[in-house]
Amino acid sequence: MRILVVGSGTMGHGIAEVMAIAGHEVKVVDISWDILNRAKEKMNESLNRLYEKKVISESPEAIMARISMSTSYDVASDIDFGIEAVPEIFELKKKIFQYLDEKAPKTAILATNTSSIPISEIAEFTNRKEKVIGMHFFNPPPLMKLVEVIPSKYTSEETINETVELTKRVGKVPVRLKIEVPGFVSNRIFIRLVQEACREVESGEASIQDVDSAARNKLKLPMGIFELSDYVGLDVVVDIWKVIVSRGGTDVKCSSFEKKVSSKELGVKTGKGFYSYPGGRYVKVPLPEDSKADPARIISLAVNEGAWLIENNIVNAEEIDTVMKLGFNFPKGLMQIADELGVDSIVKNLEDIEKKGEKAYSPVKLLREMISRGETGVNAKKGFYRYT
Repeated sequence: MRILVVGSGTMGHGIAEVMAIAGHEVKVVDISWDILNRAKEKMNESLNRLYEKKVISESPEAIMARISMSTSYDVASDIDFGIEAVPEIFELKKKIFQYLDEKAPKTAILATNTSSIPISEIAEFTNRKEKVIGMHFFNPPPLMKLVEVIPSKYTSEETINETVELTKRVGKVPVRLKIEVPGFVSNRIFIRLVQEACREVESGEASIQDVDSAARNKLKLPMGIFELSDYVGLDVVVDIWKVIVSRGGTDVKCSSFEKKVSSKELGVKTGKGFYSYPGGRYVKVPLPEDSKADPARIISLAVNEGAWLIENNIVNAEEIDTVMKLGFNFPKGLMQIADELGVDSIVKNLEDIEKKGEKAYSPVKLLREMISRGETGVNAKKGFYRYT
């Protein structure tokens, strides 16, 4: 299969590498040869590491021989599949899809690696709406197994099936959304975790260290919520947050993140965010062992969002948990953790916060029904899962 990747930044060159490792002929397009040459160096470094660790058996030279580079969209003339992986700027993505629609064969599928923008909005700028789809890889693509596959309201079943099969062939695990929603599964739940973390701190219920200590030491997550936000980039977090809210997601009052962005304290990449990172390199943040923050409260809004996704037949509990385990390195799935902590405890926290004036915390219908049926999790032998 001939594959085109547009954009050779962190995600773009990683996706190109994944496709080439799987044996596909890959073309990479970017705006300058300086950018492309840097991407080539990074791919070589990555492939050499993978080869030394015996993750791949084919030589880096043989894999790189399948990758060609260009500054012209003319190379799209014979592709089977195109993947756009440029920054989250809607106007930029719009232009790229217009170029690809003009240059690529009418039979080619065009995918976007957007992390939050609705696919339908991008598809509308092409004459092949049924062949446009979301294919959301996670960073770094060569190592992360998850790919969210997001059809738009126009995407054909054939396009969905081909994209799912390609995802599997390149060694990734696809989670297919049945209906497109802004932020998909991963970022809708991530932003809910961030919103509750921010609310707890700004309301004086807990400190940043309390929240992150509970996340790491009680929930056993690899990073605290604020620590993960620093790692992702606070500007990226704010952008995703705005995309979801501007397209109908309920908001939660929080000013801390925008203040950090305004002060150019963007996290690891600038050396300072909610924590400090000397030299702009990530180091695990030292946190106290004890925390007064309640883990059920920390995940309450995220679980409510997960239940909303299930209720609306977008994904099921197992698919949500696959996203959180493979996309965020959770030791257990979010809905499984909810079952262990008790769905009743989650709902009590939601109701308590809702009384404080936060509409986003109103428990969704599914959660209320689960409580009424006594399906409160592990102790009741049934929650989002059945237990024997």
